[in-house]
Amino acid sequence: MHTGSTGNSILDTLPSSARRLCQKMLVDLPAGTQLVGQGEHITHVFFPTTAVCSIAIELASGEKAETGAVGQDGFVGVPLVLGVSVSTTSGVIQVPGEGYRMGAKPLLDFCRQHEAFRKALLGYSAFRLHLASRSVACNSFHSIQQRLARWLLFTHDCARKNEFRLTHEALSAMLAATRPRVSQAAAGLKAAGIIDYRRGEVRILDRKRLEAVSCECYEENRAALATYGPH
Repeated sequence: MHTGSTGNSILDTLPSSARRLCQKMLVDLPAGTQLVGQGEHITHVFFPTTAVCSIAIELASGEKAETGAVGQDGFVGVPLVLGVSVSTTSGVIQVPGEGYRMGAKPLLDFCRQHEAFRKALLGYSAFRLHLASRSVACNSFHSIQQRLARWLLFTHDCARKNEFRLTHEALSAMLAATRPRVSQAAAGLKAAGIIDYRRGEVRILDRKRLEAVSCECYEENRAALATYGPH
């Protein structure tokens, strides 16, 4: 990240004068904070720095399935950039941290004024479409332990620390799996000495082995983000 970095890759495409304006938008994002609800009008977009937000869709039964997660390389509020003011998914903070809360008008003003910023927003929006498509295949064909490893690697990248808080309930929603299955998968990684997991706290002990357990989707998603992300 260059001098004066905001901590978010997309915001970092703004010139230094605009990045300085963003500093007053930095907020704490505690776990469980809902940034946007399914069916709600989008009044603000969020650019996480150390927080991780889960994007999920809820069925009429009340069951939820994650369609993606947003960290320091992305933003919450993709439909607004594409000209749609209503969110079809919900966004809830799963790993607490910080991020920038930007109103819809400043966002659209920045889009008009700064071409690199606009391109970064659209590029990330395209990446999210890739992520949603990839998630369908991943949830259909990869084991719960592979998917858990993938999500932990992504969270490790975003949180920038070896220990972070993730409850069984959150993992169950993110992996579209029952809590007993998530517990069994986490217990397997713990028994192998790859992670430590207790009382909702996860600690990564051996990242290389975690990468070996993960499905191919982790590397594929990283490659896609590099393709669609700011250049």
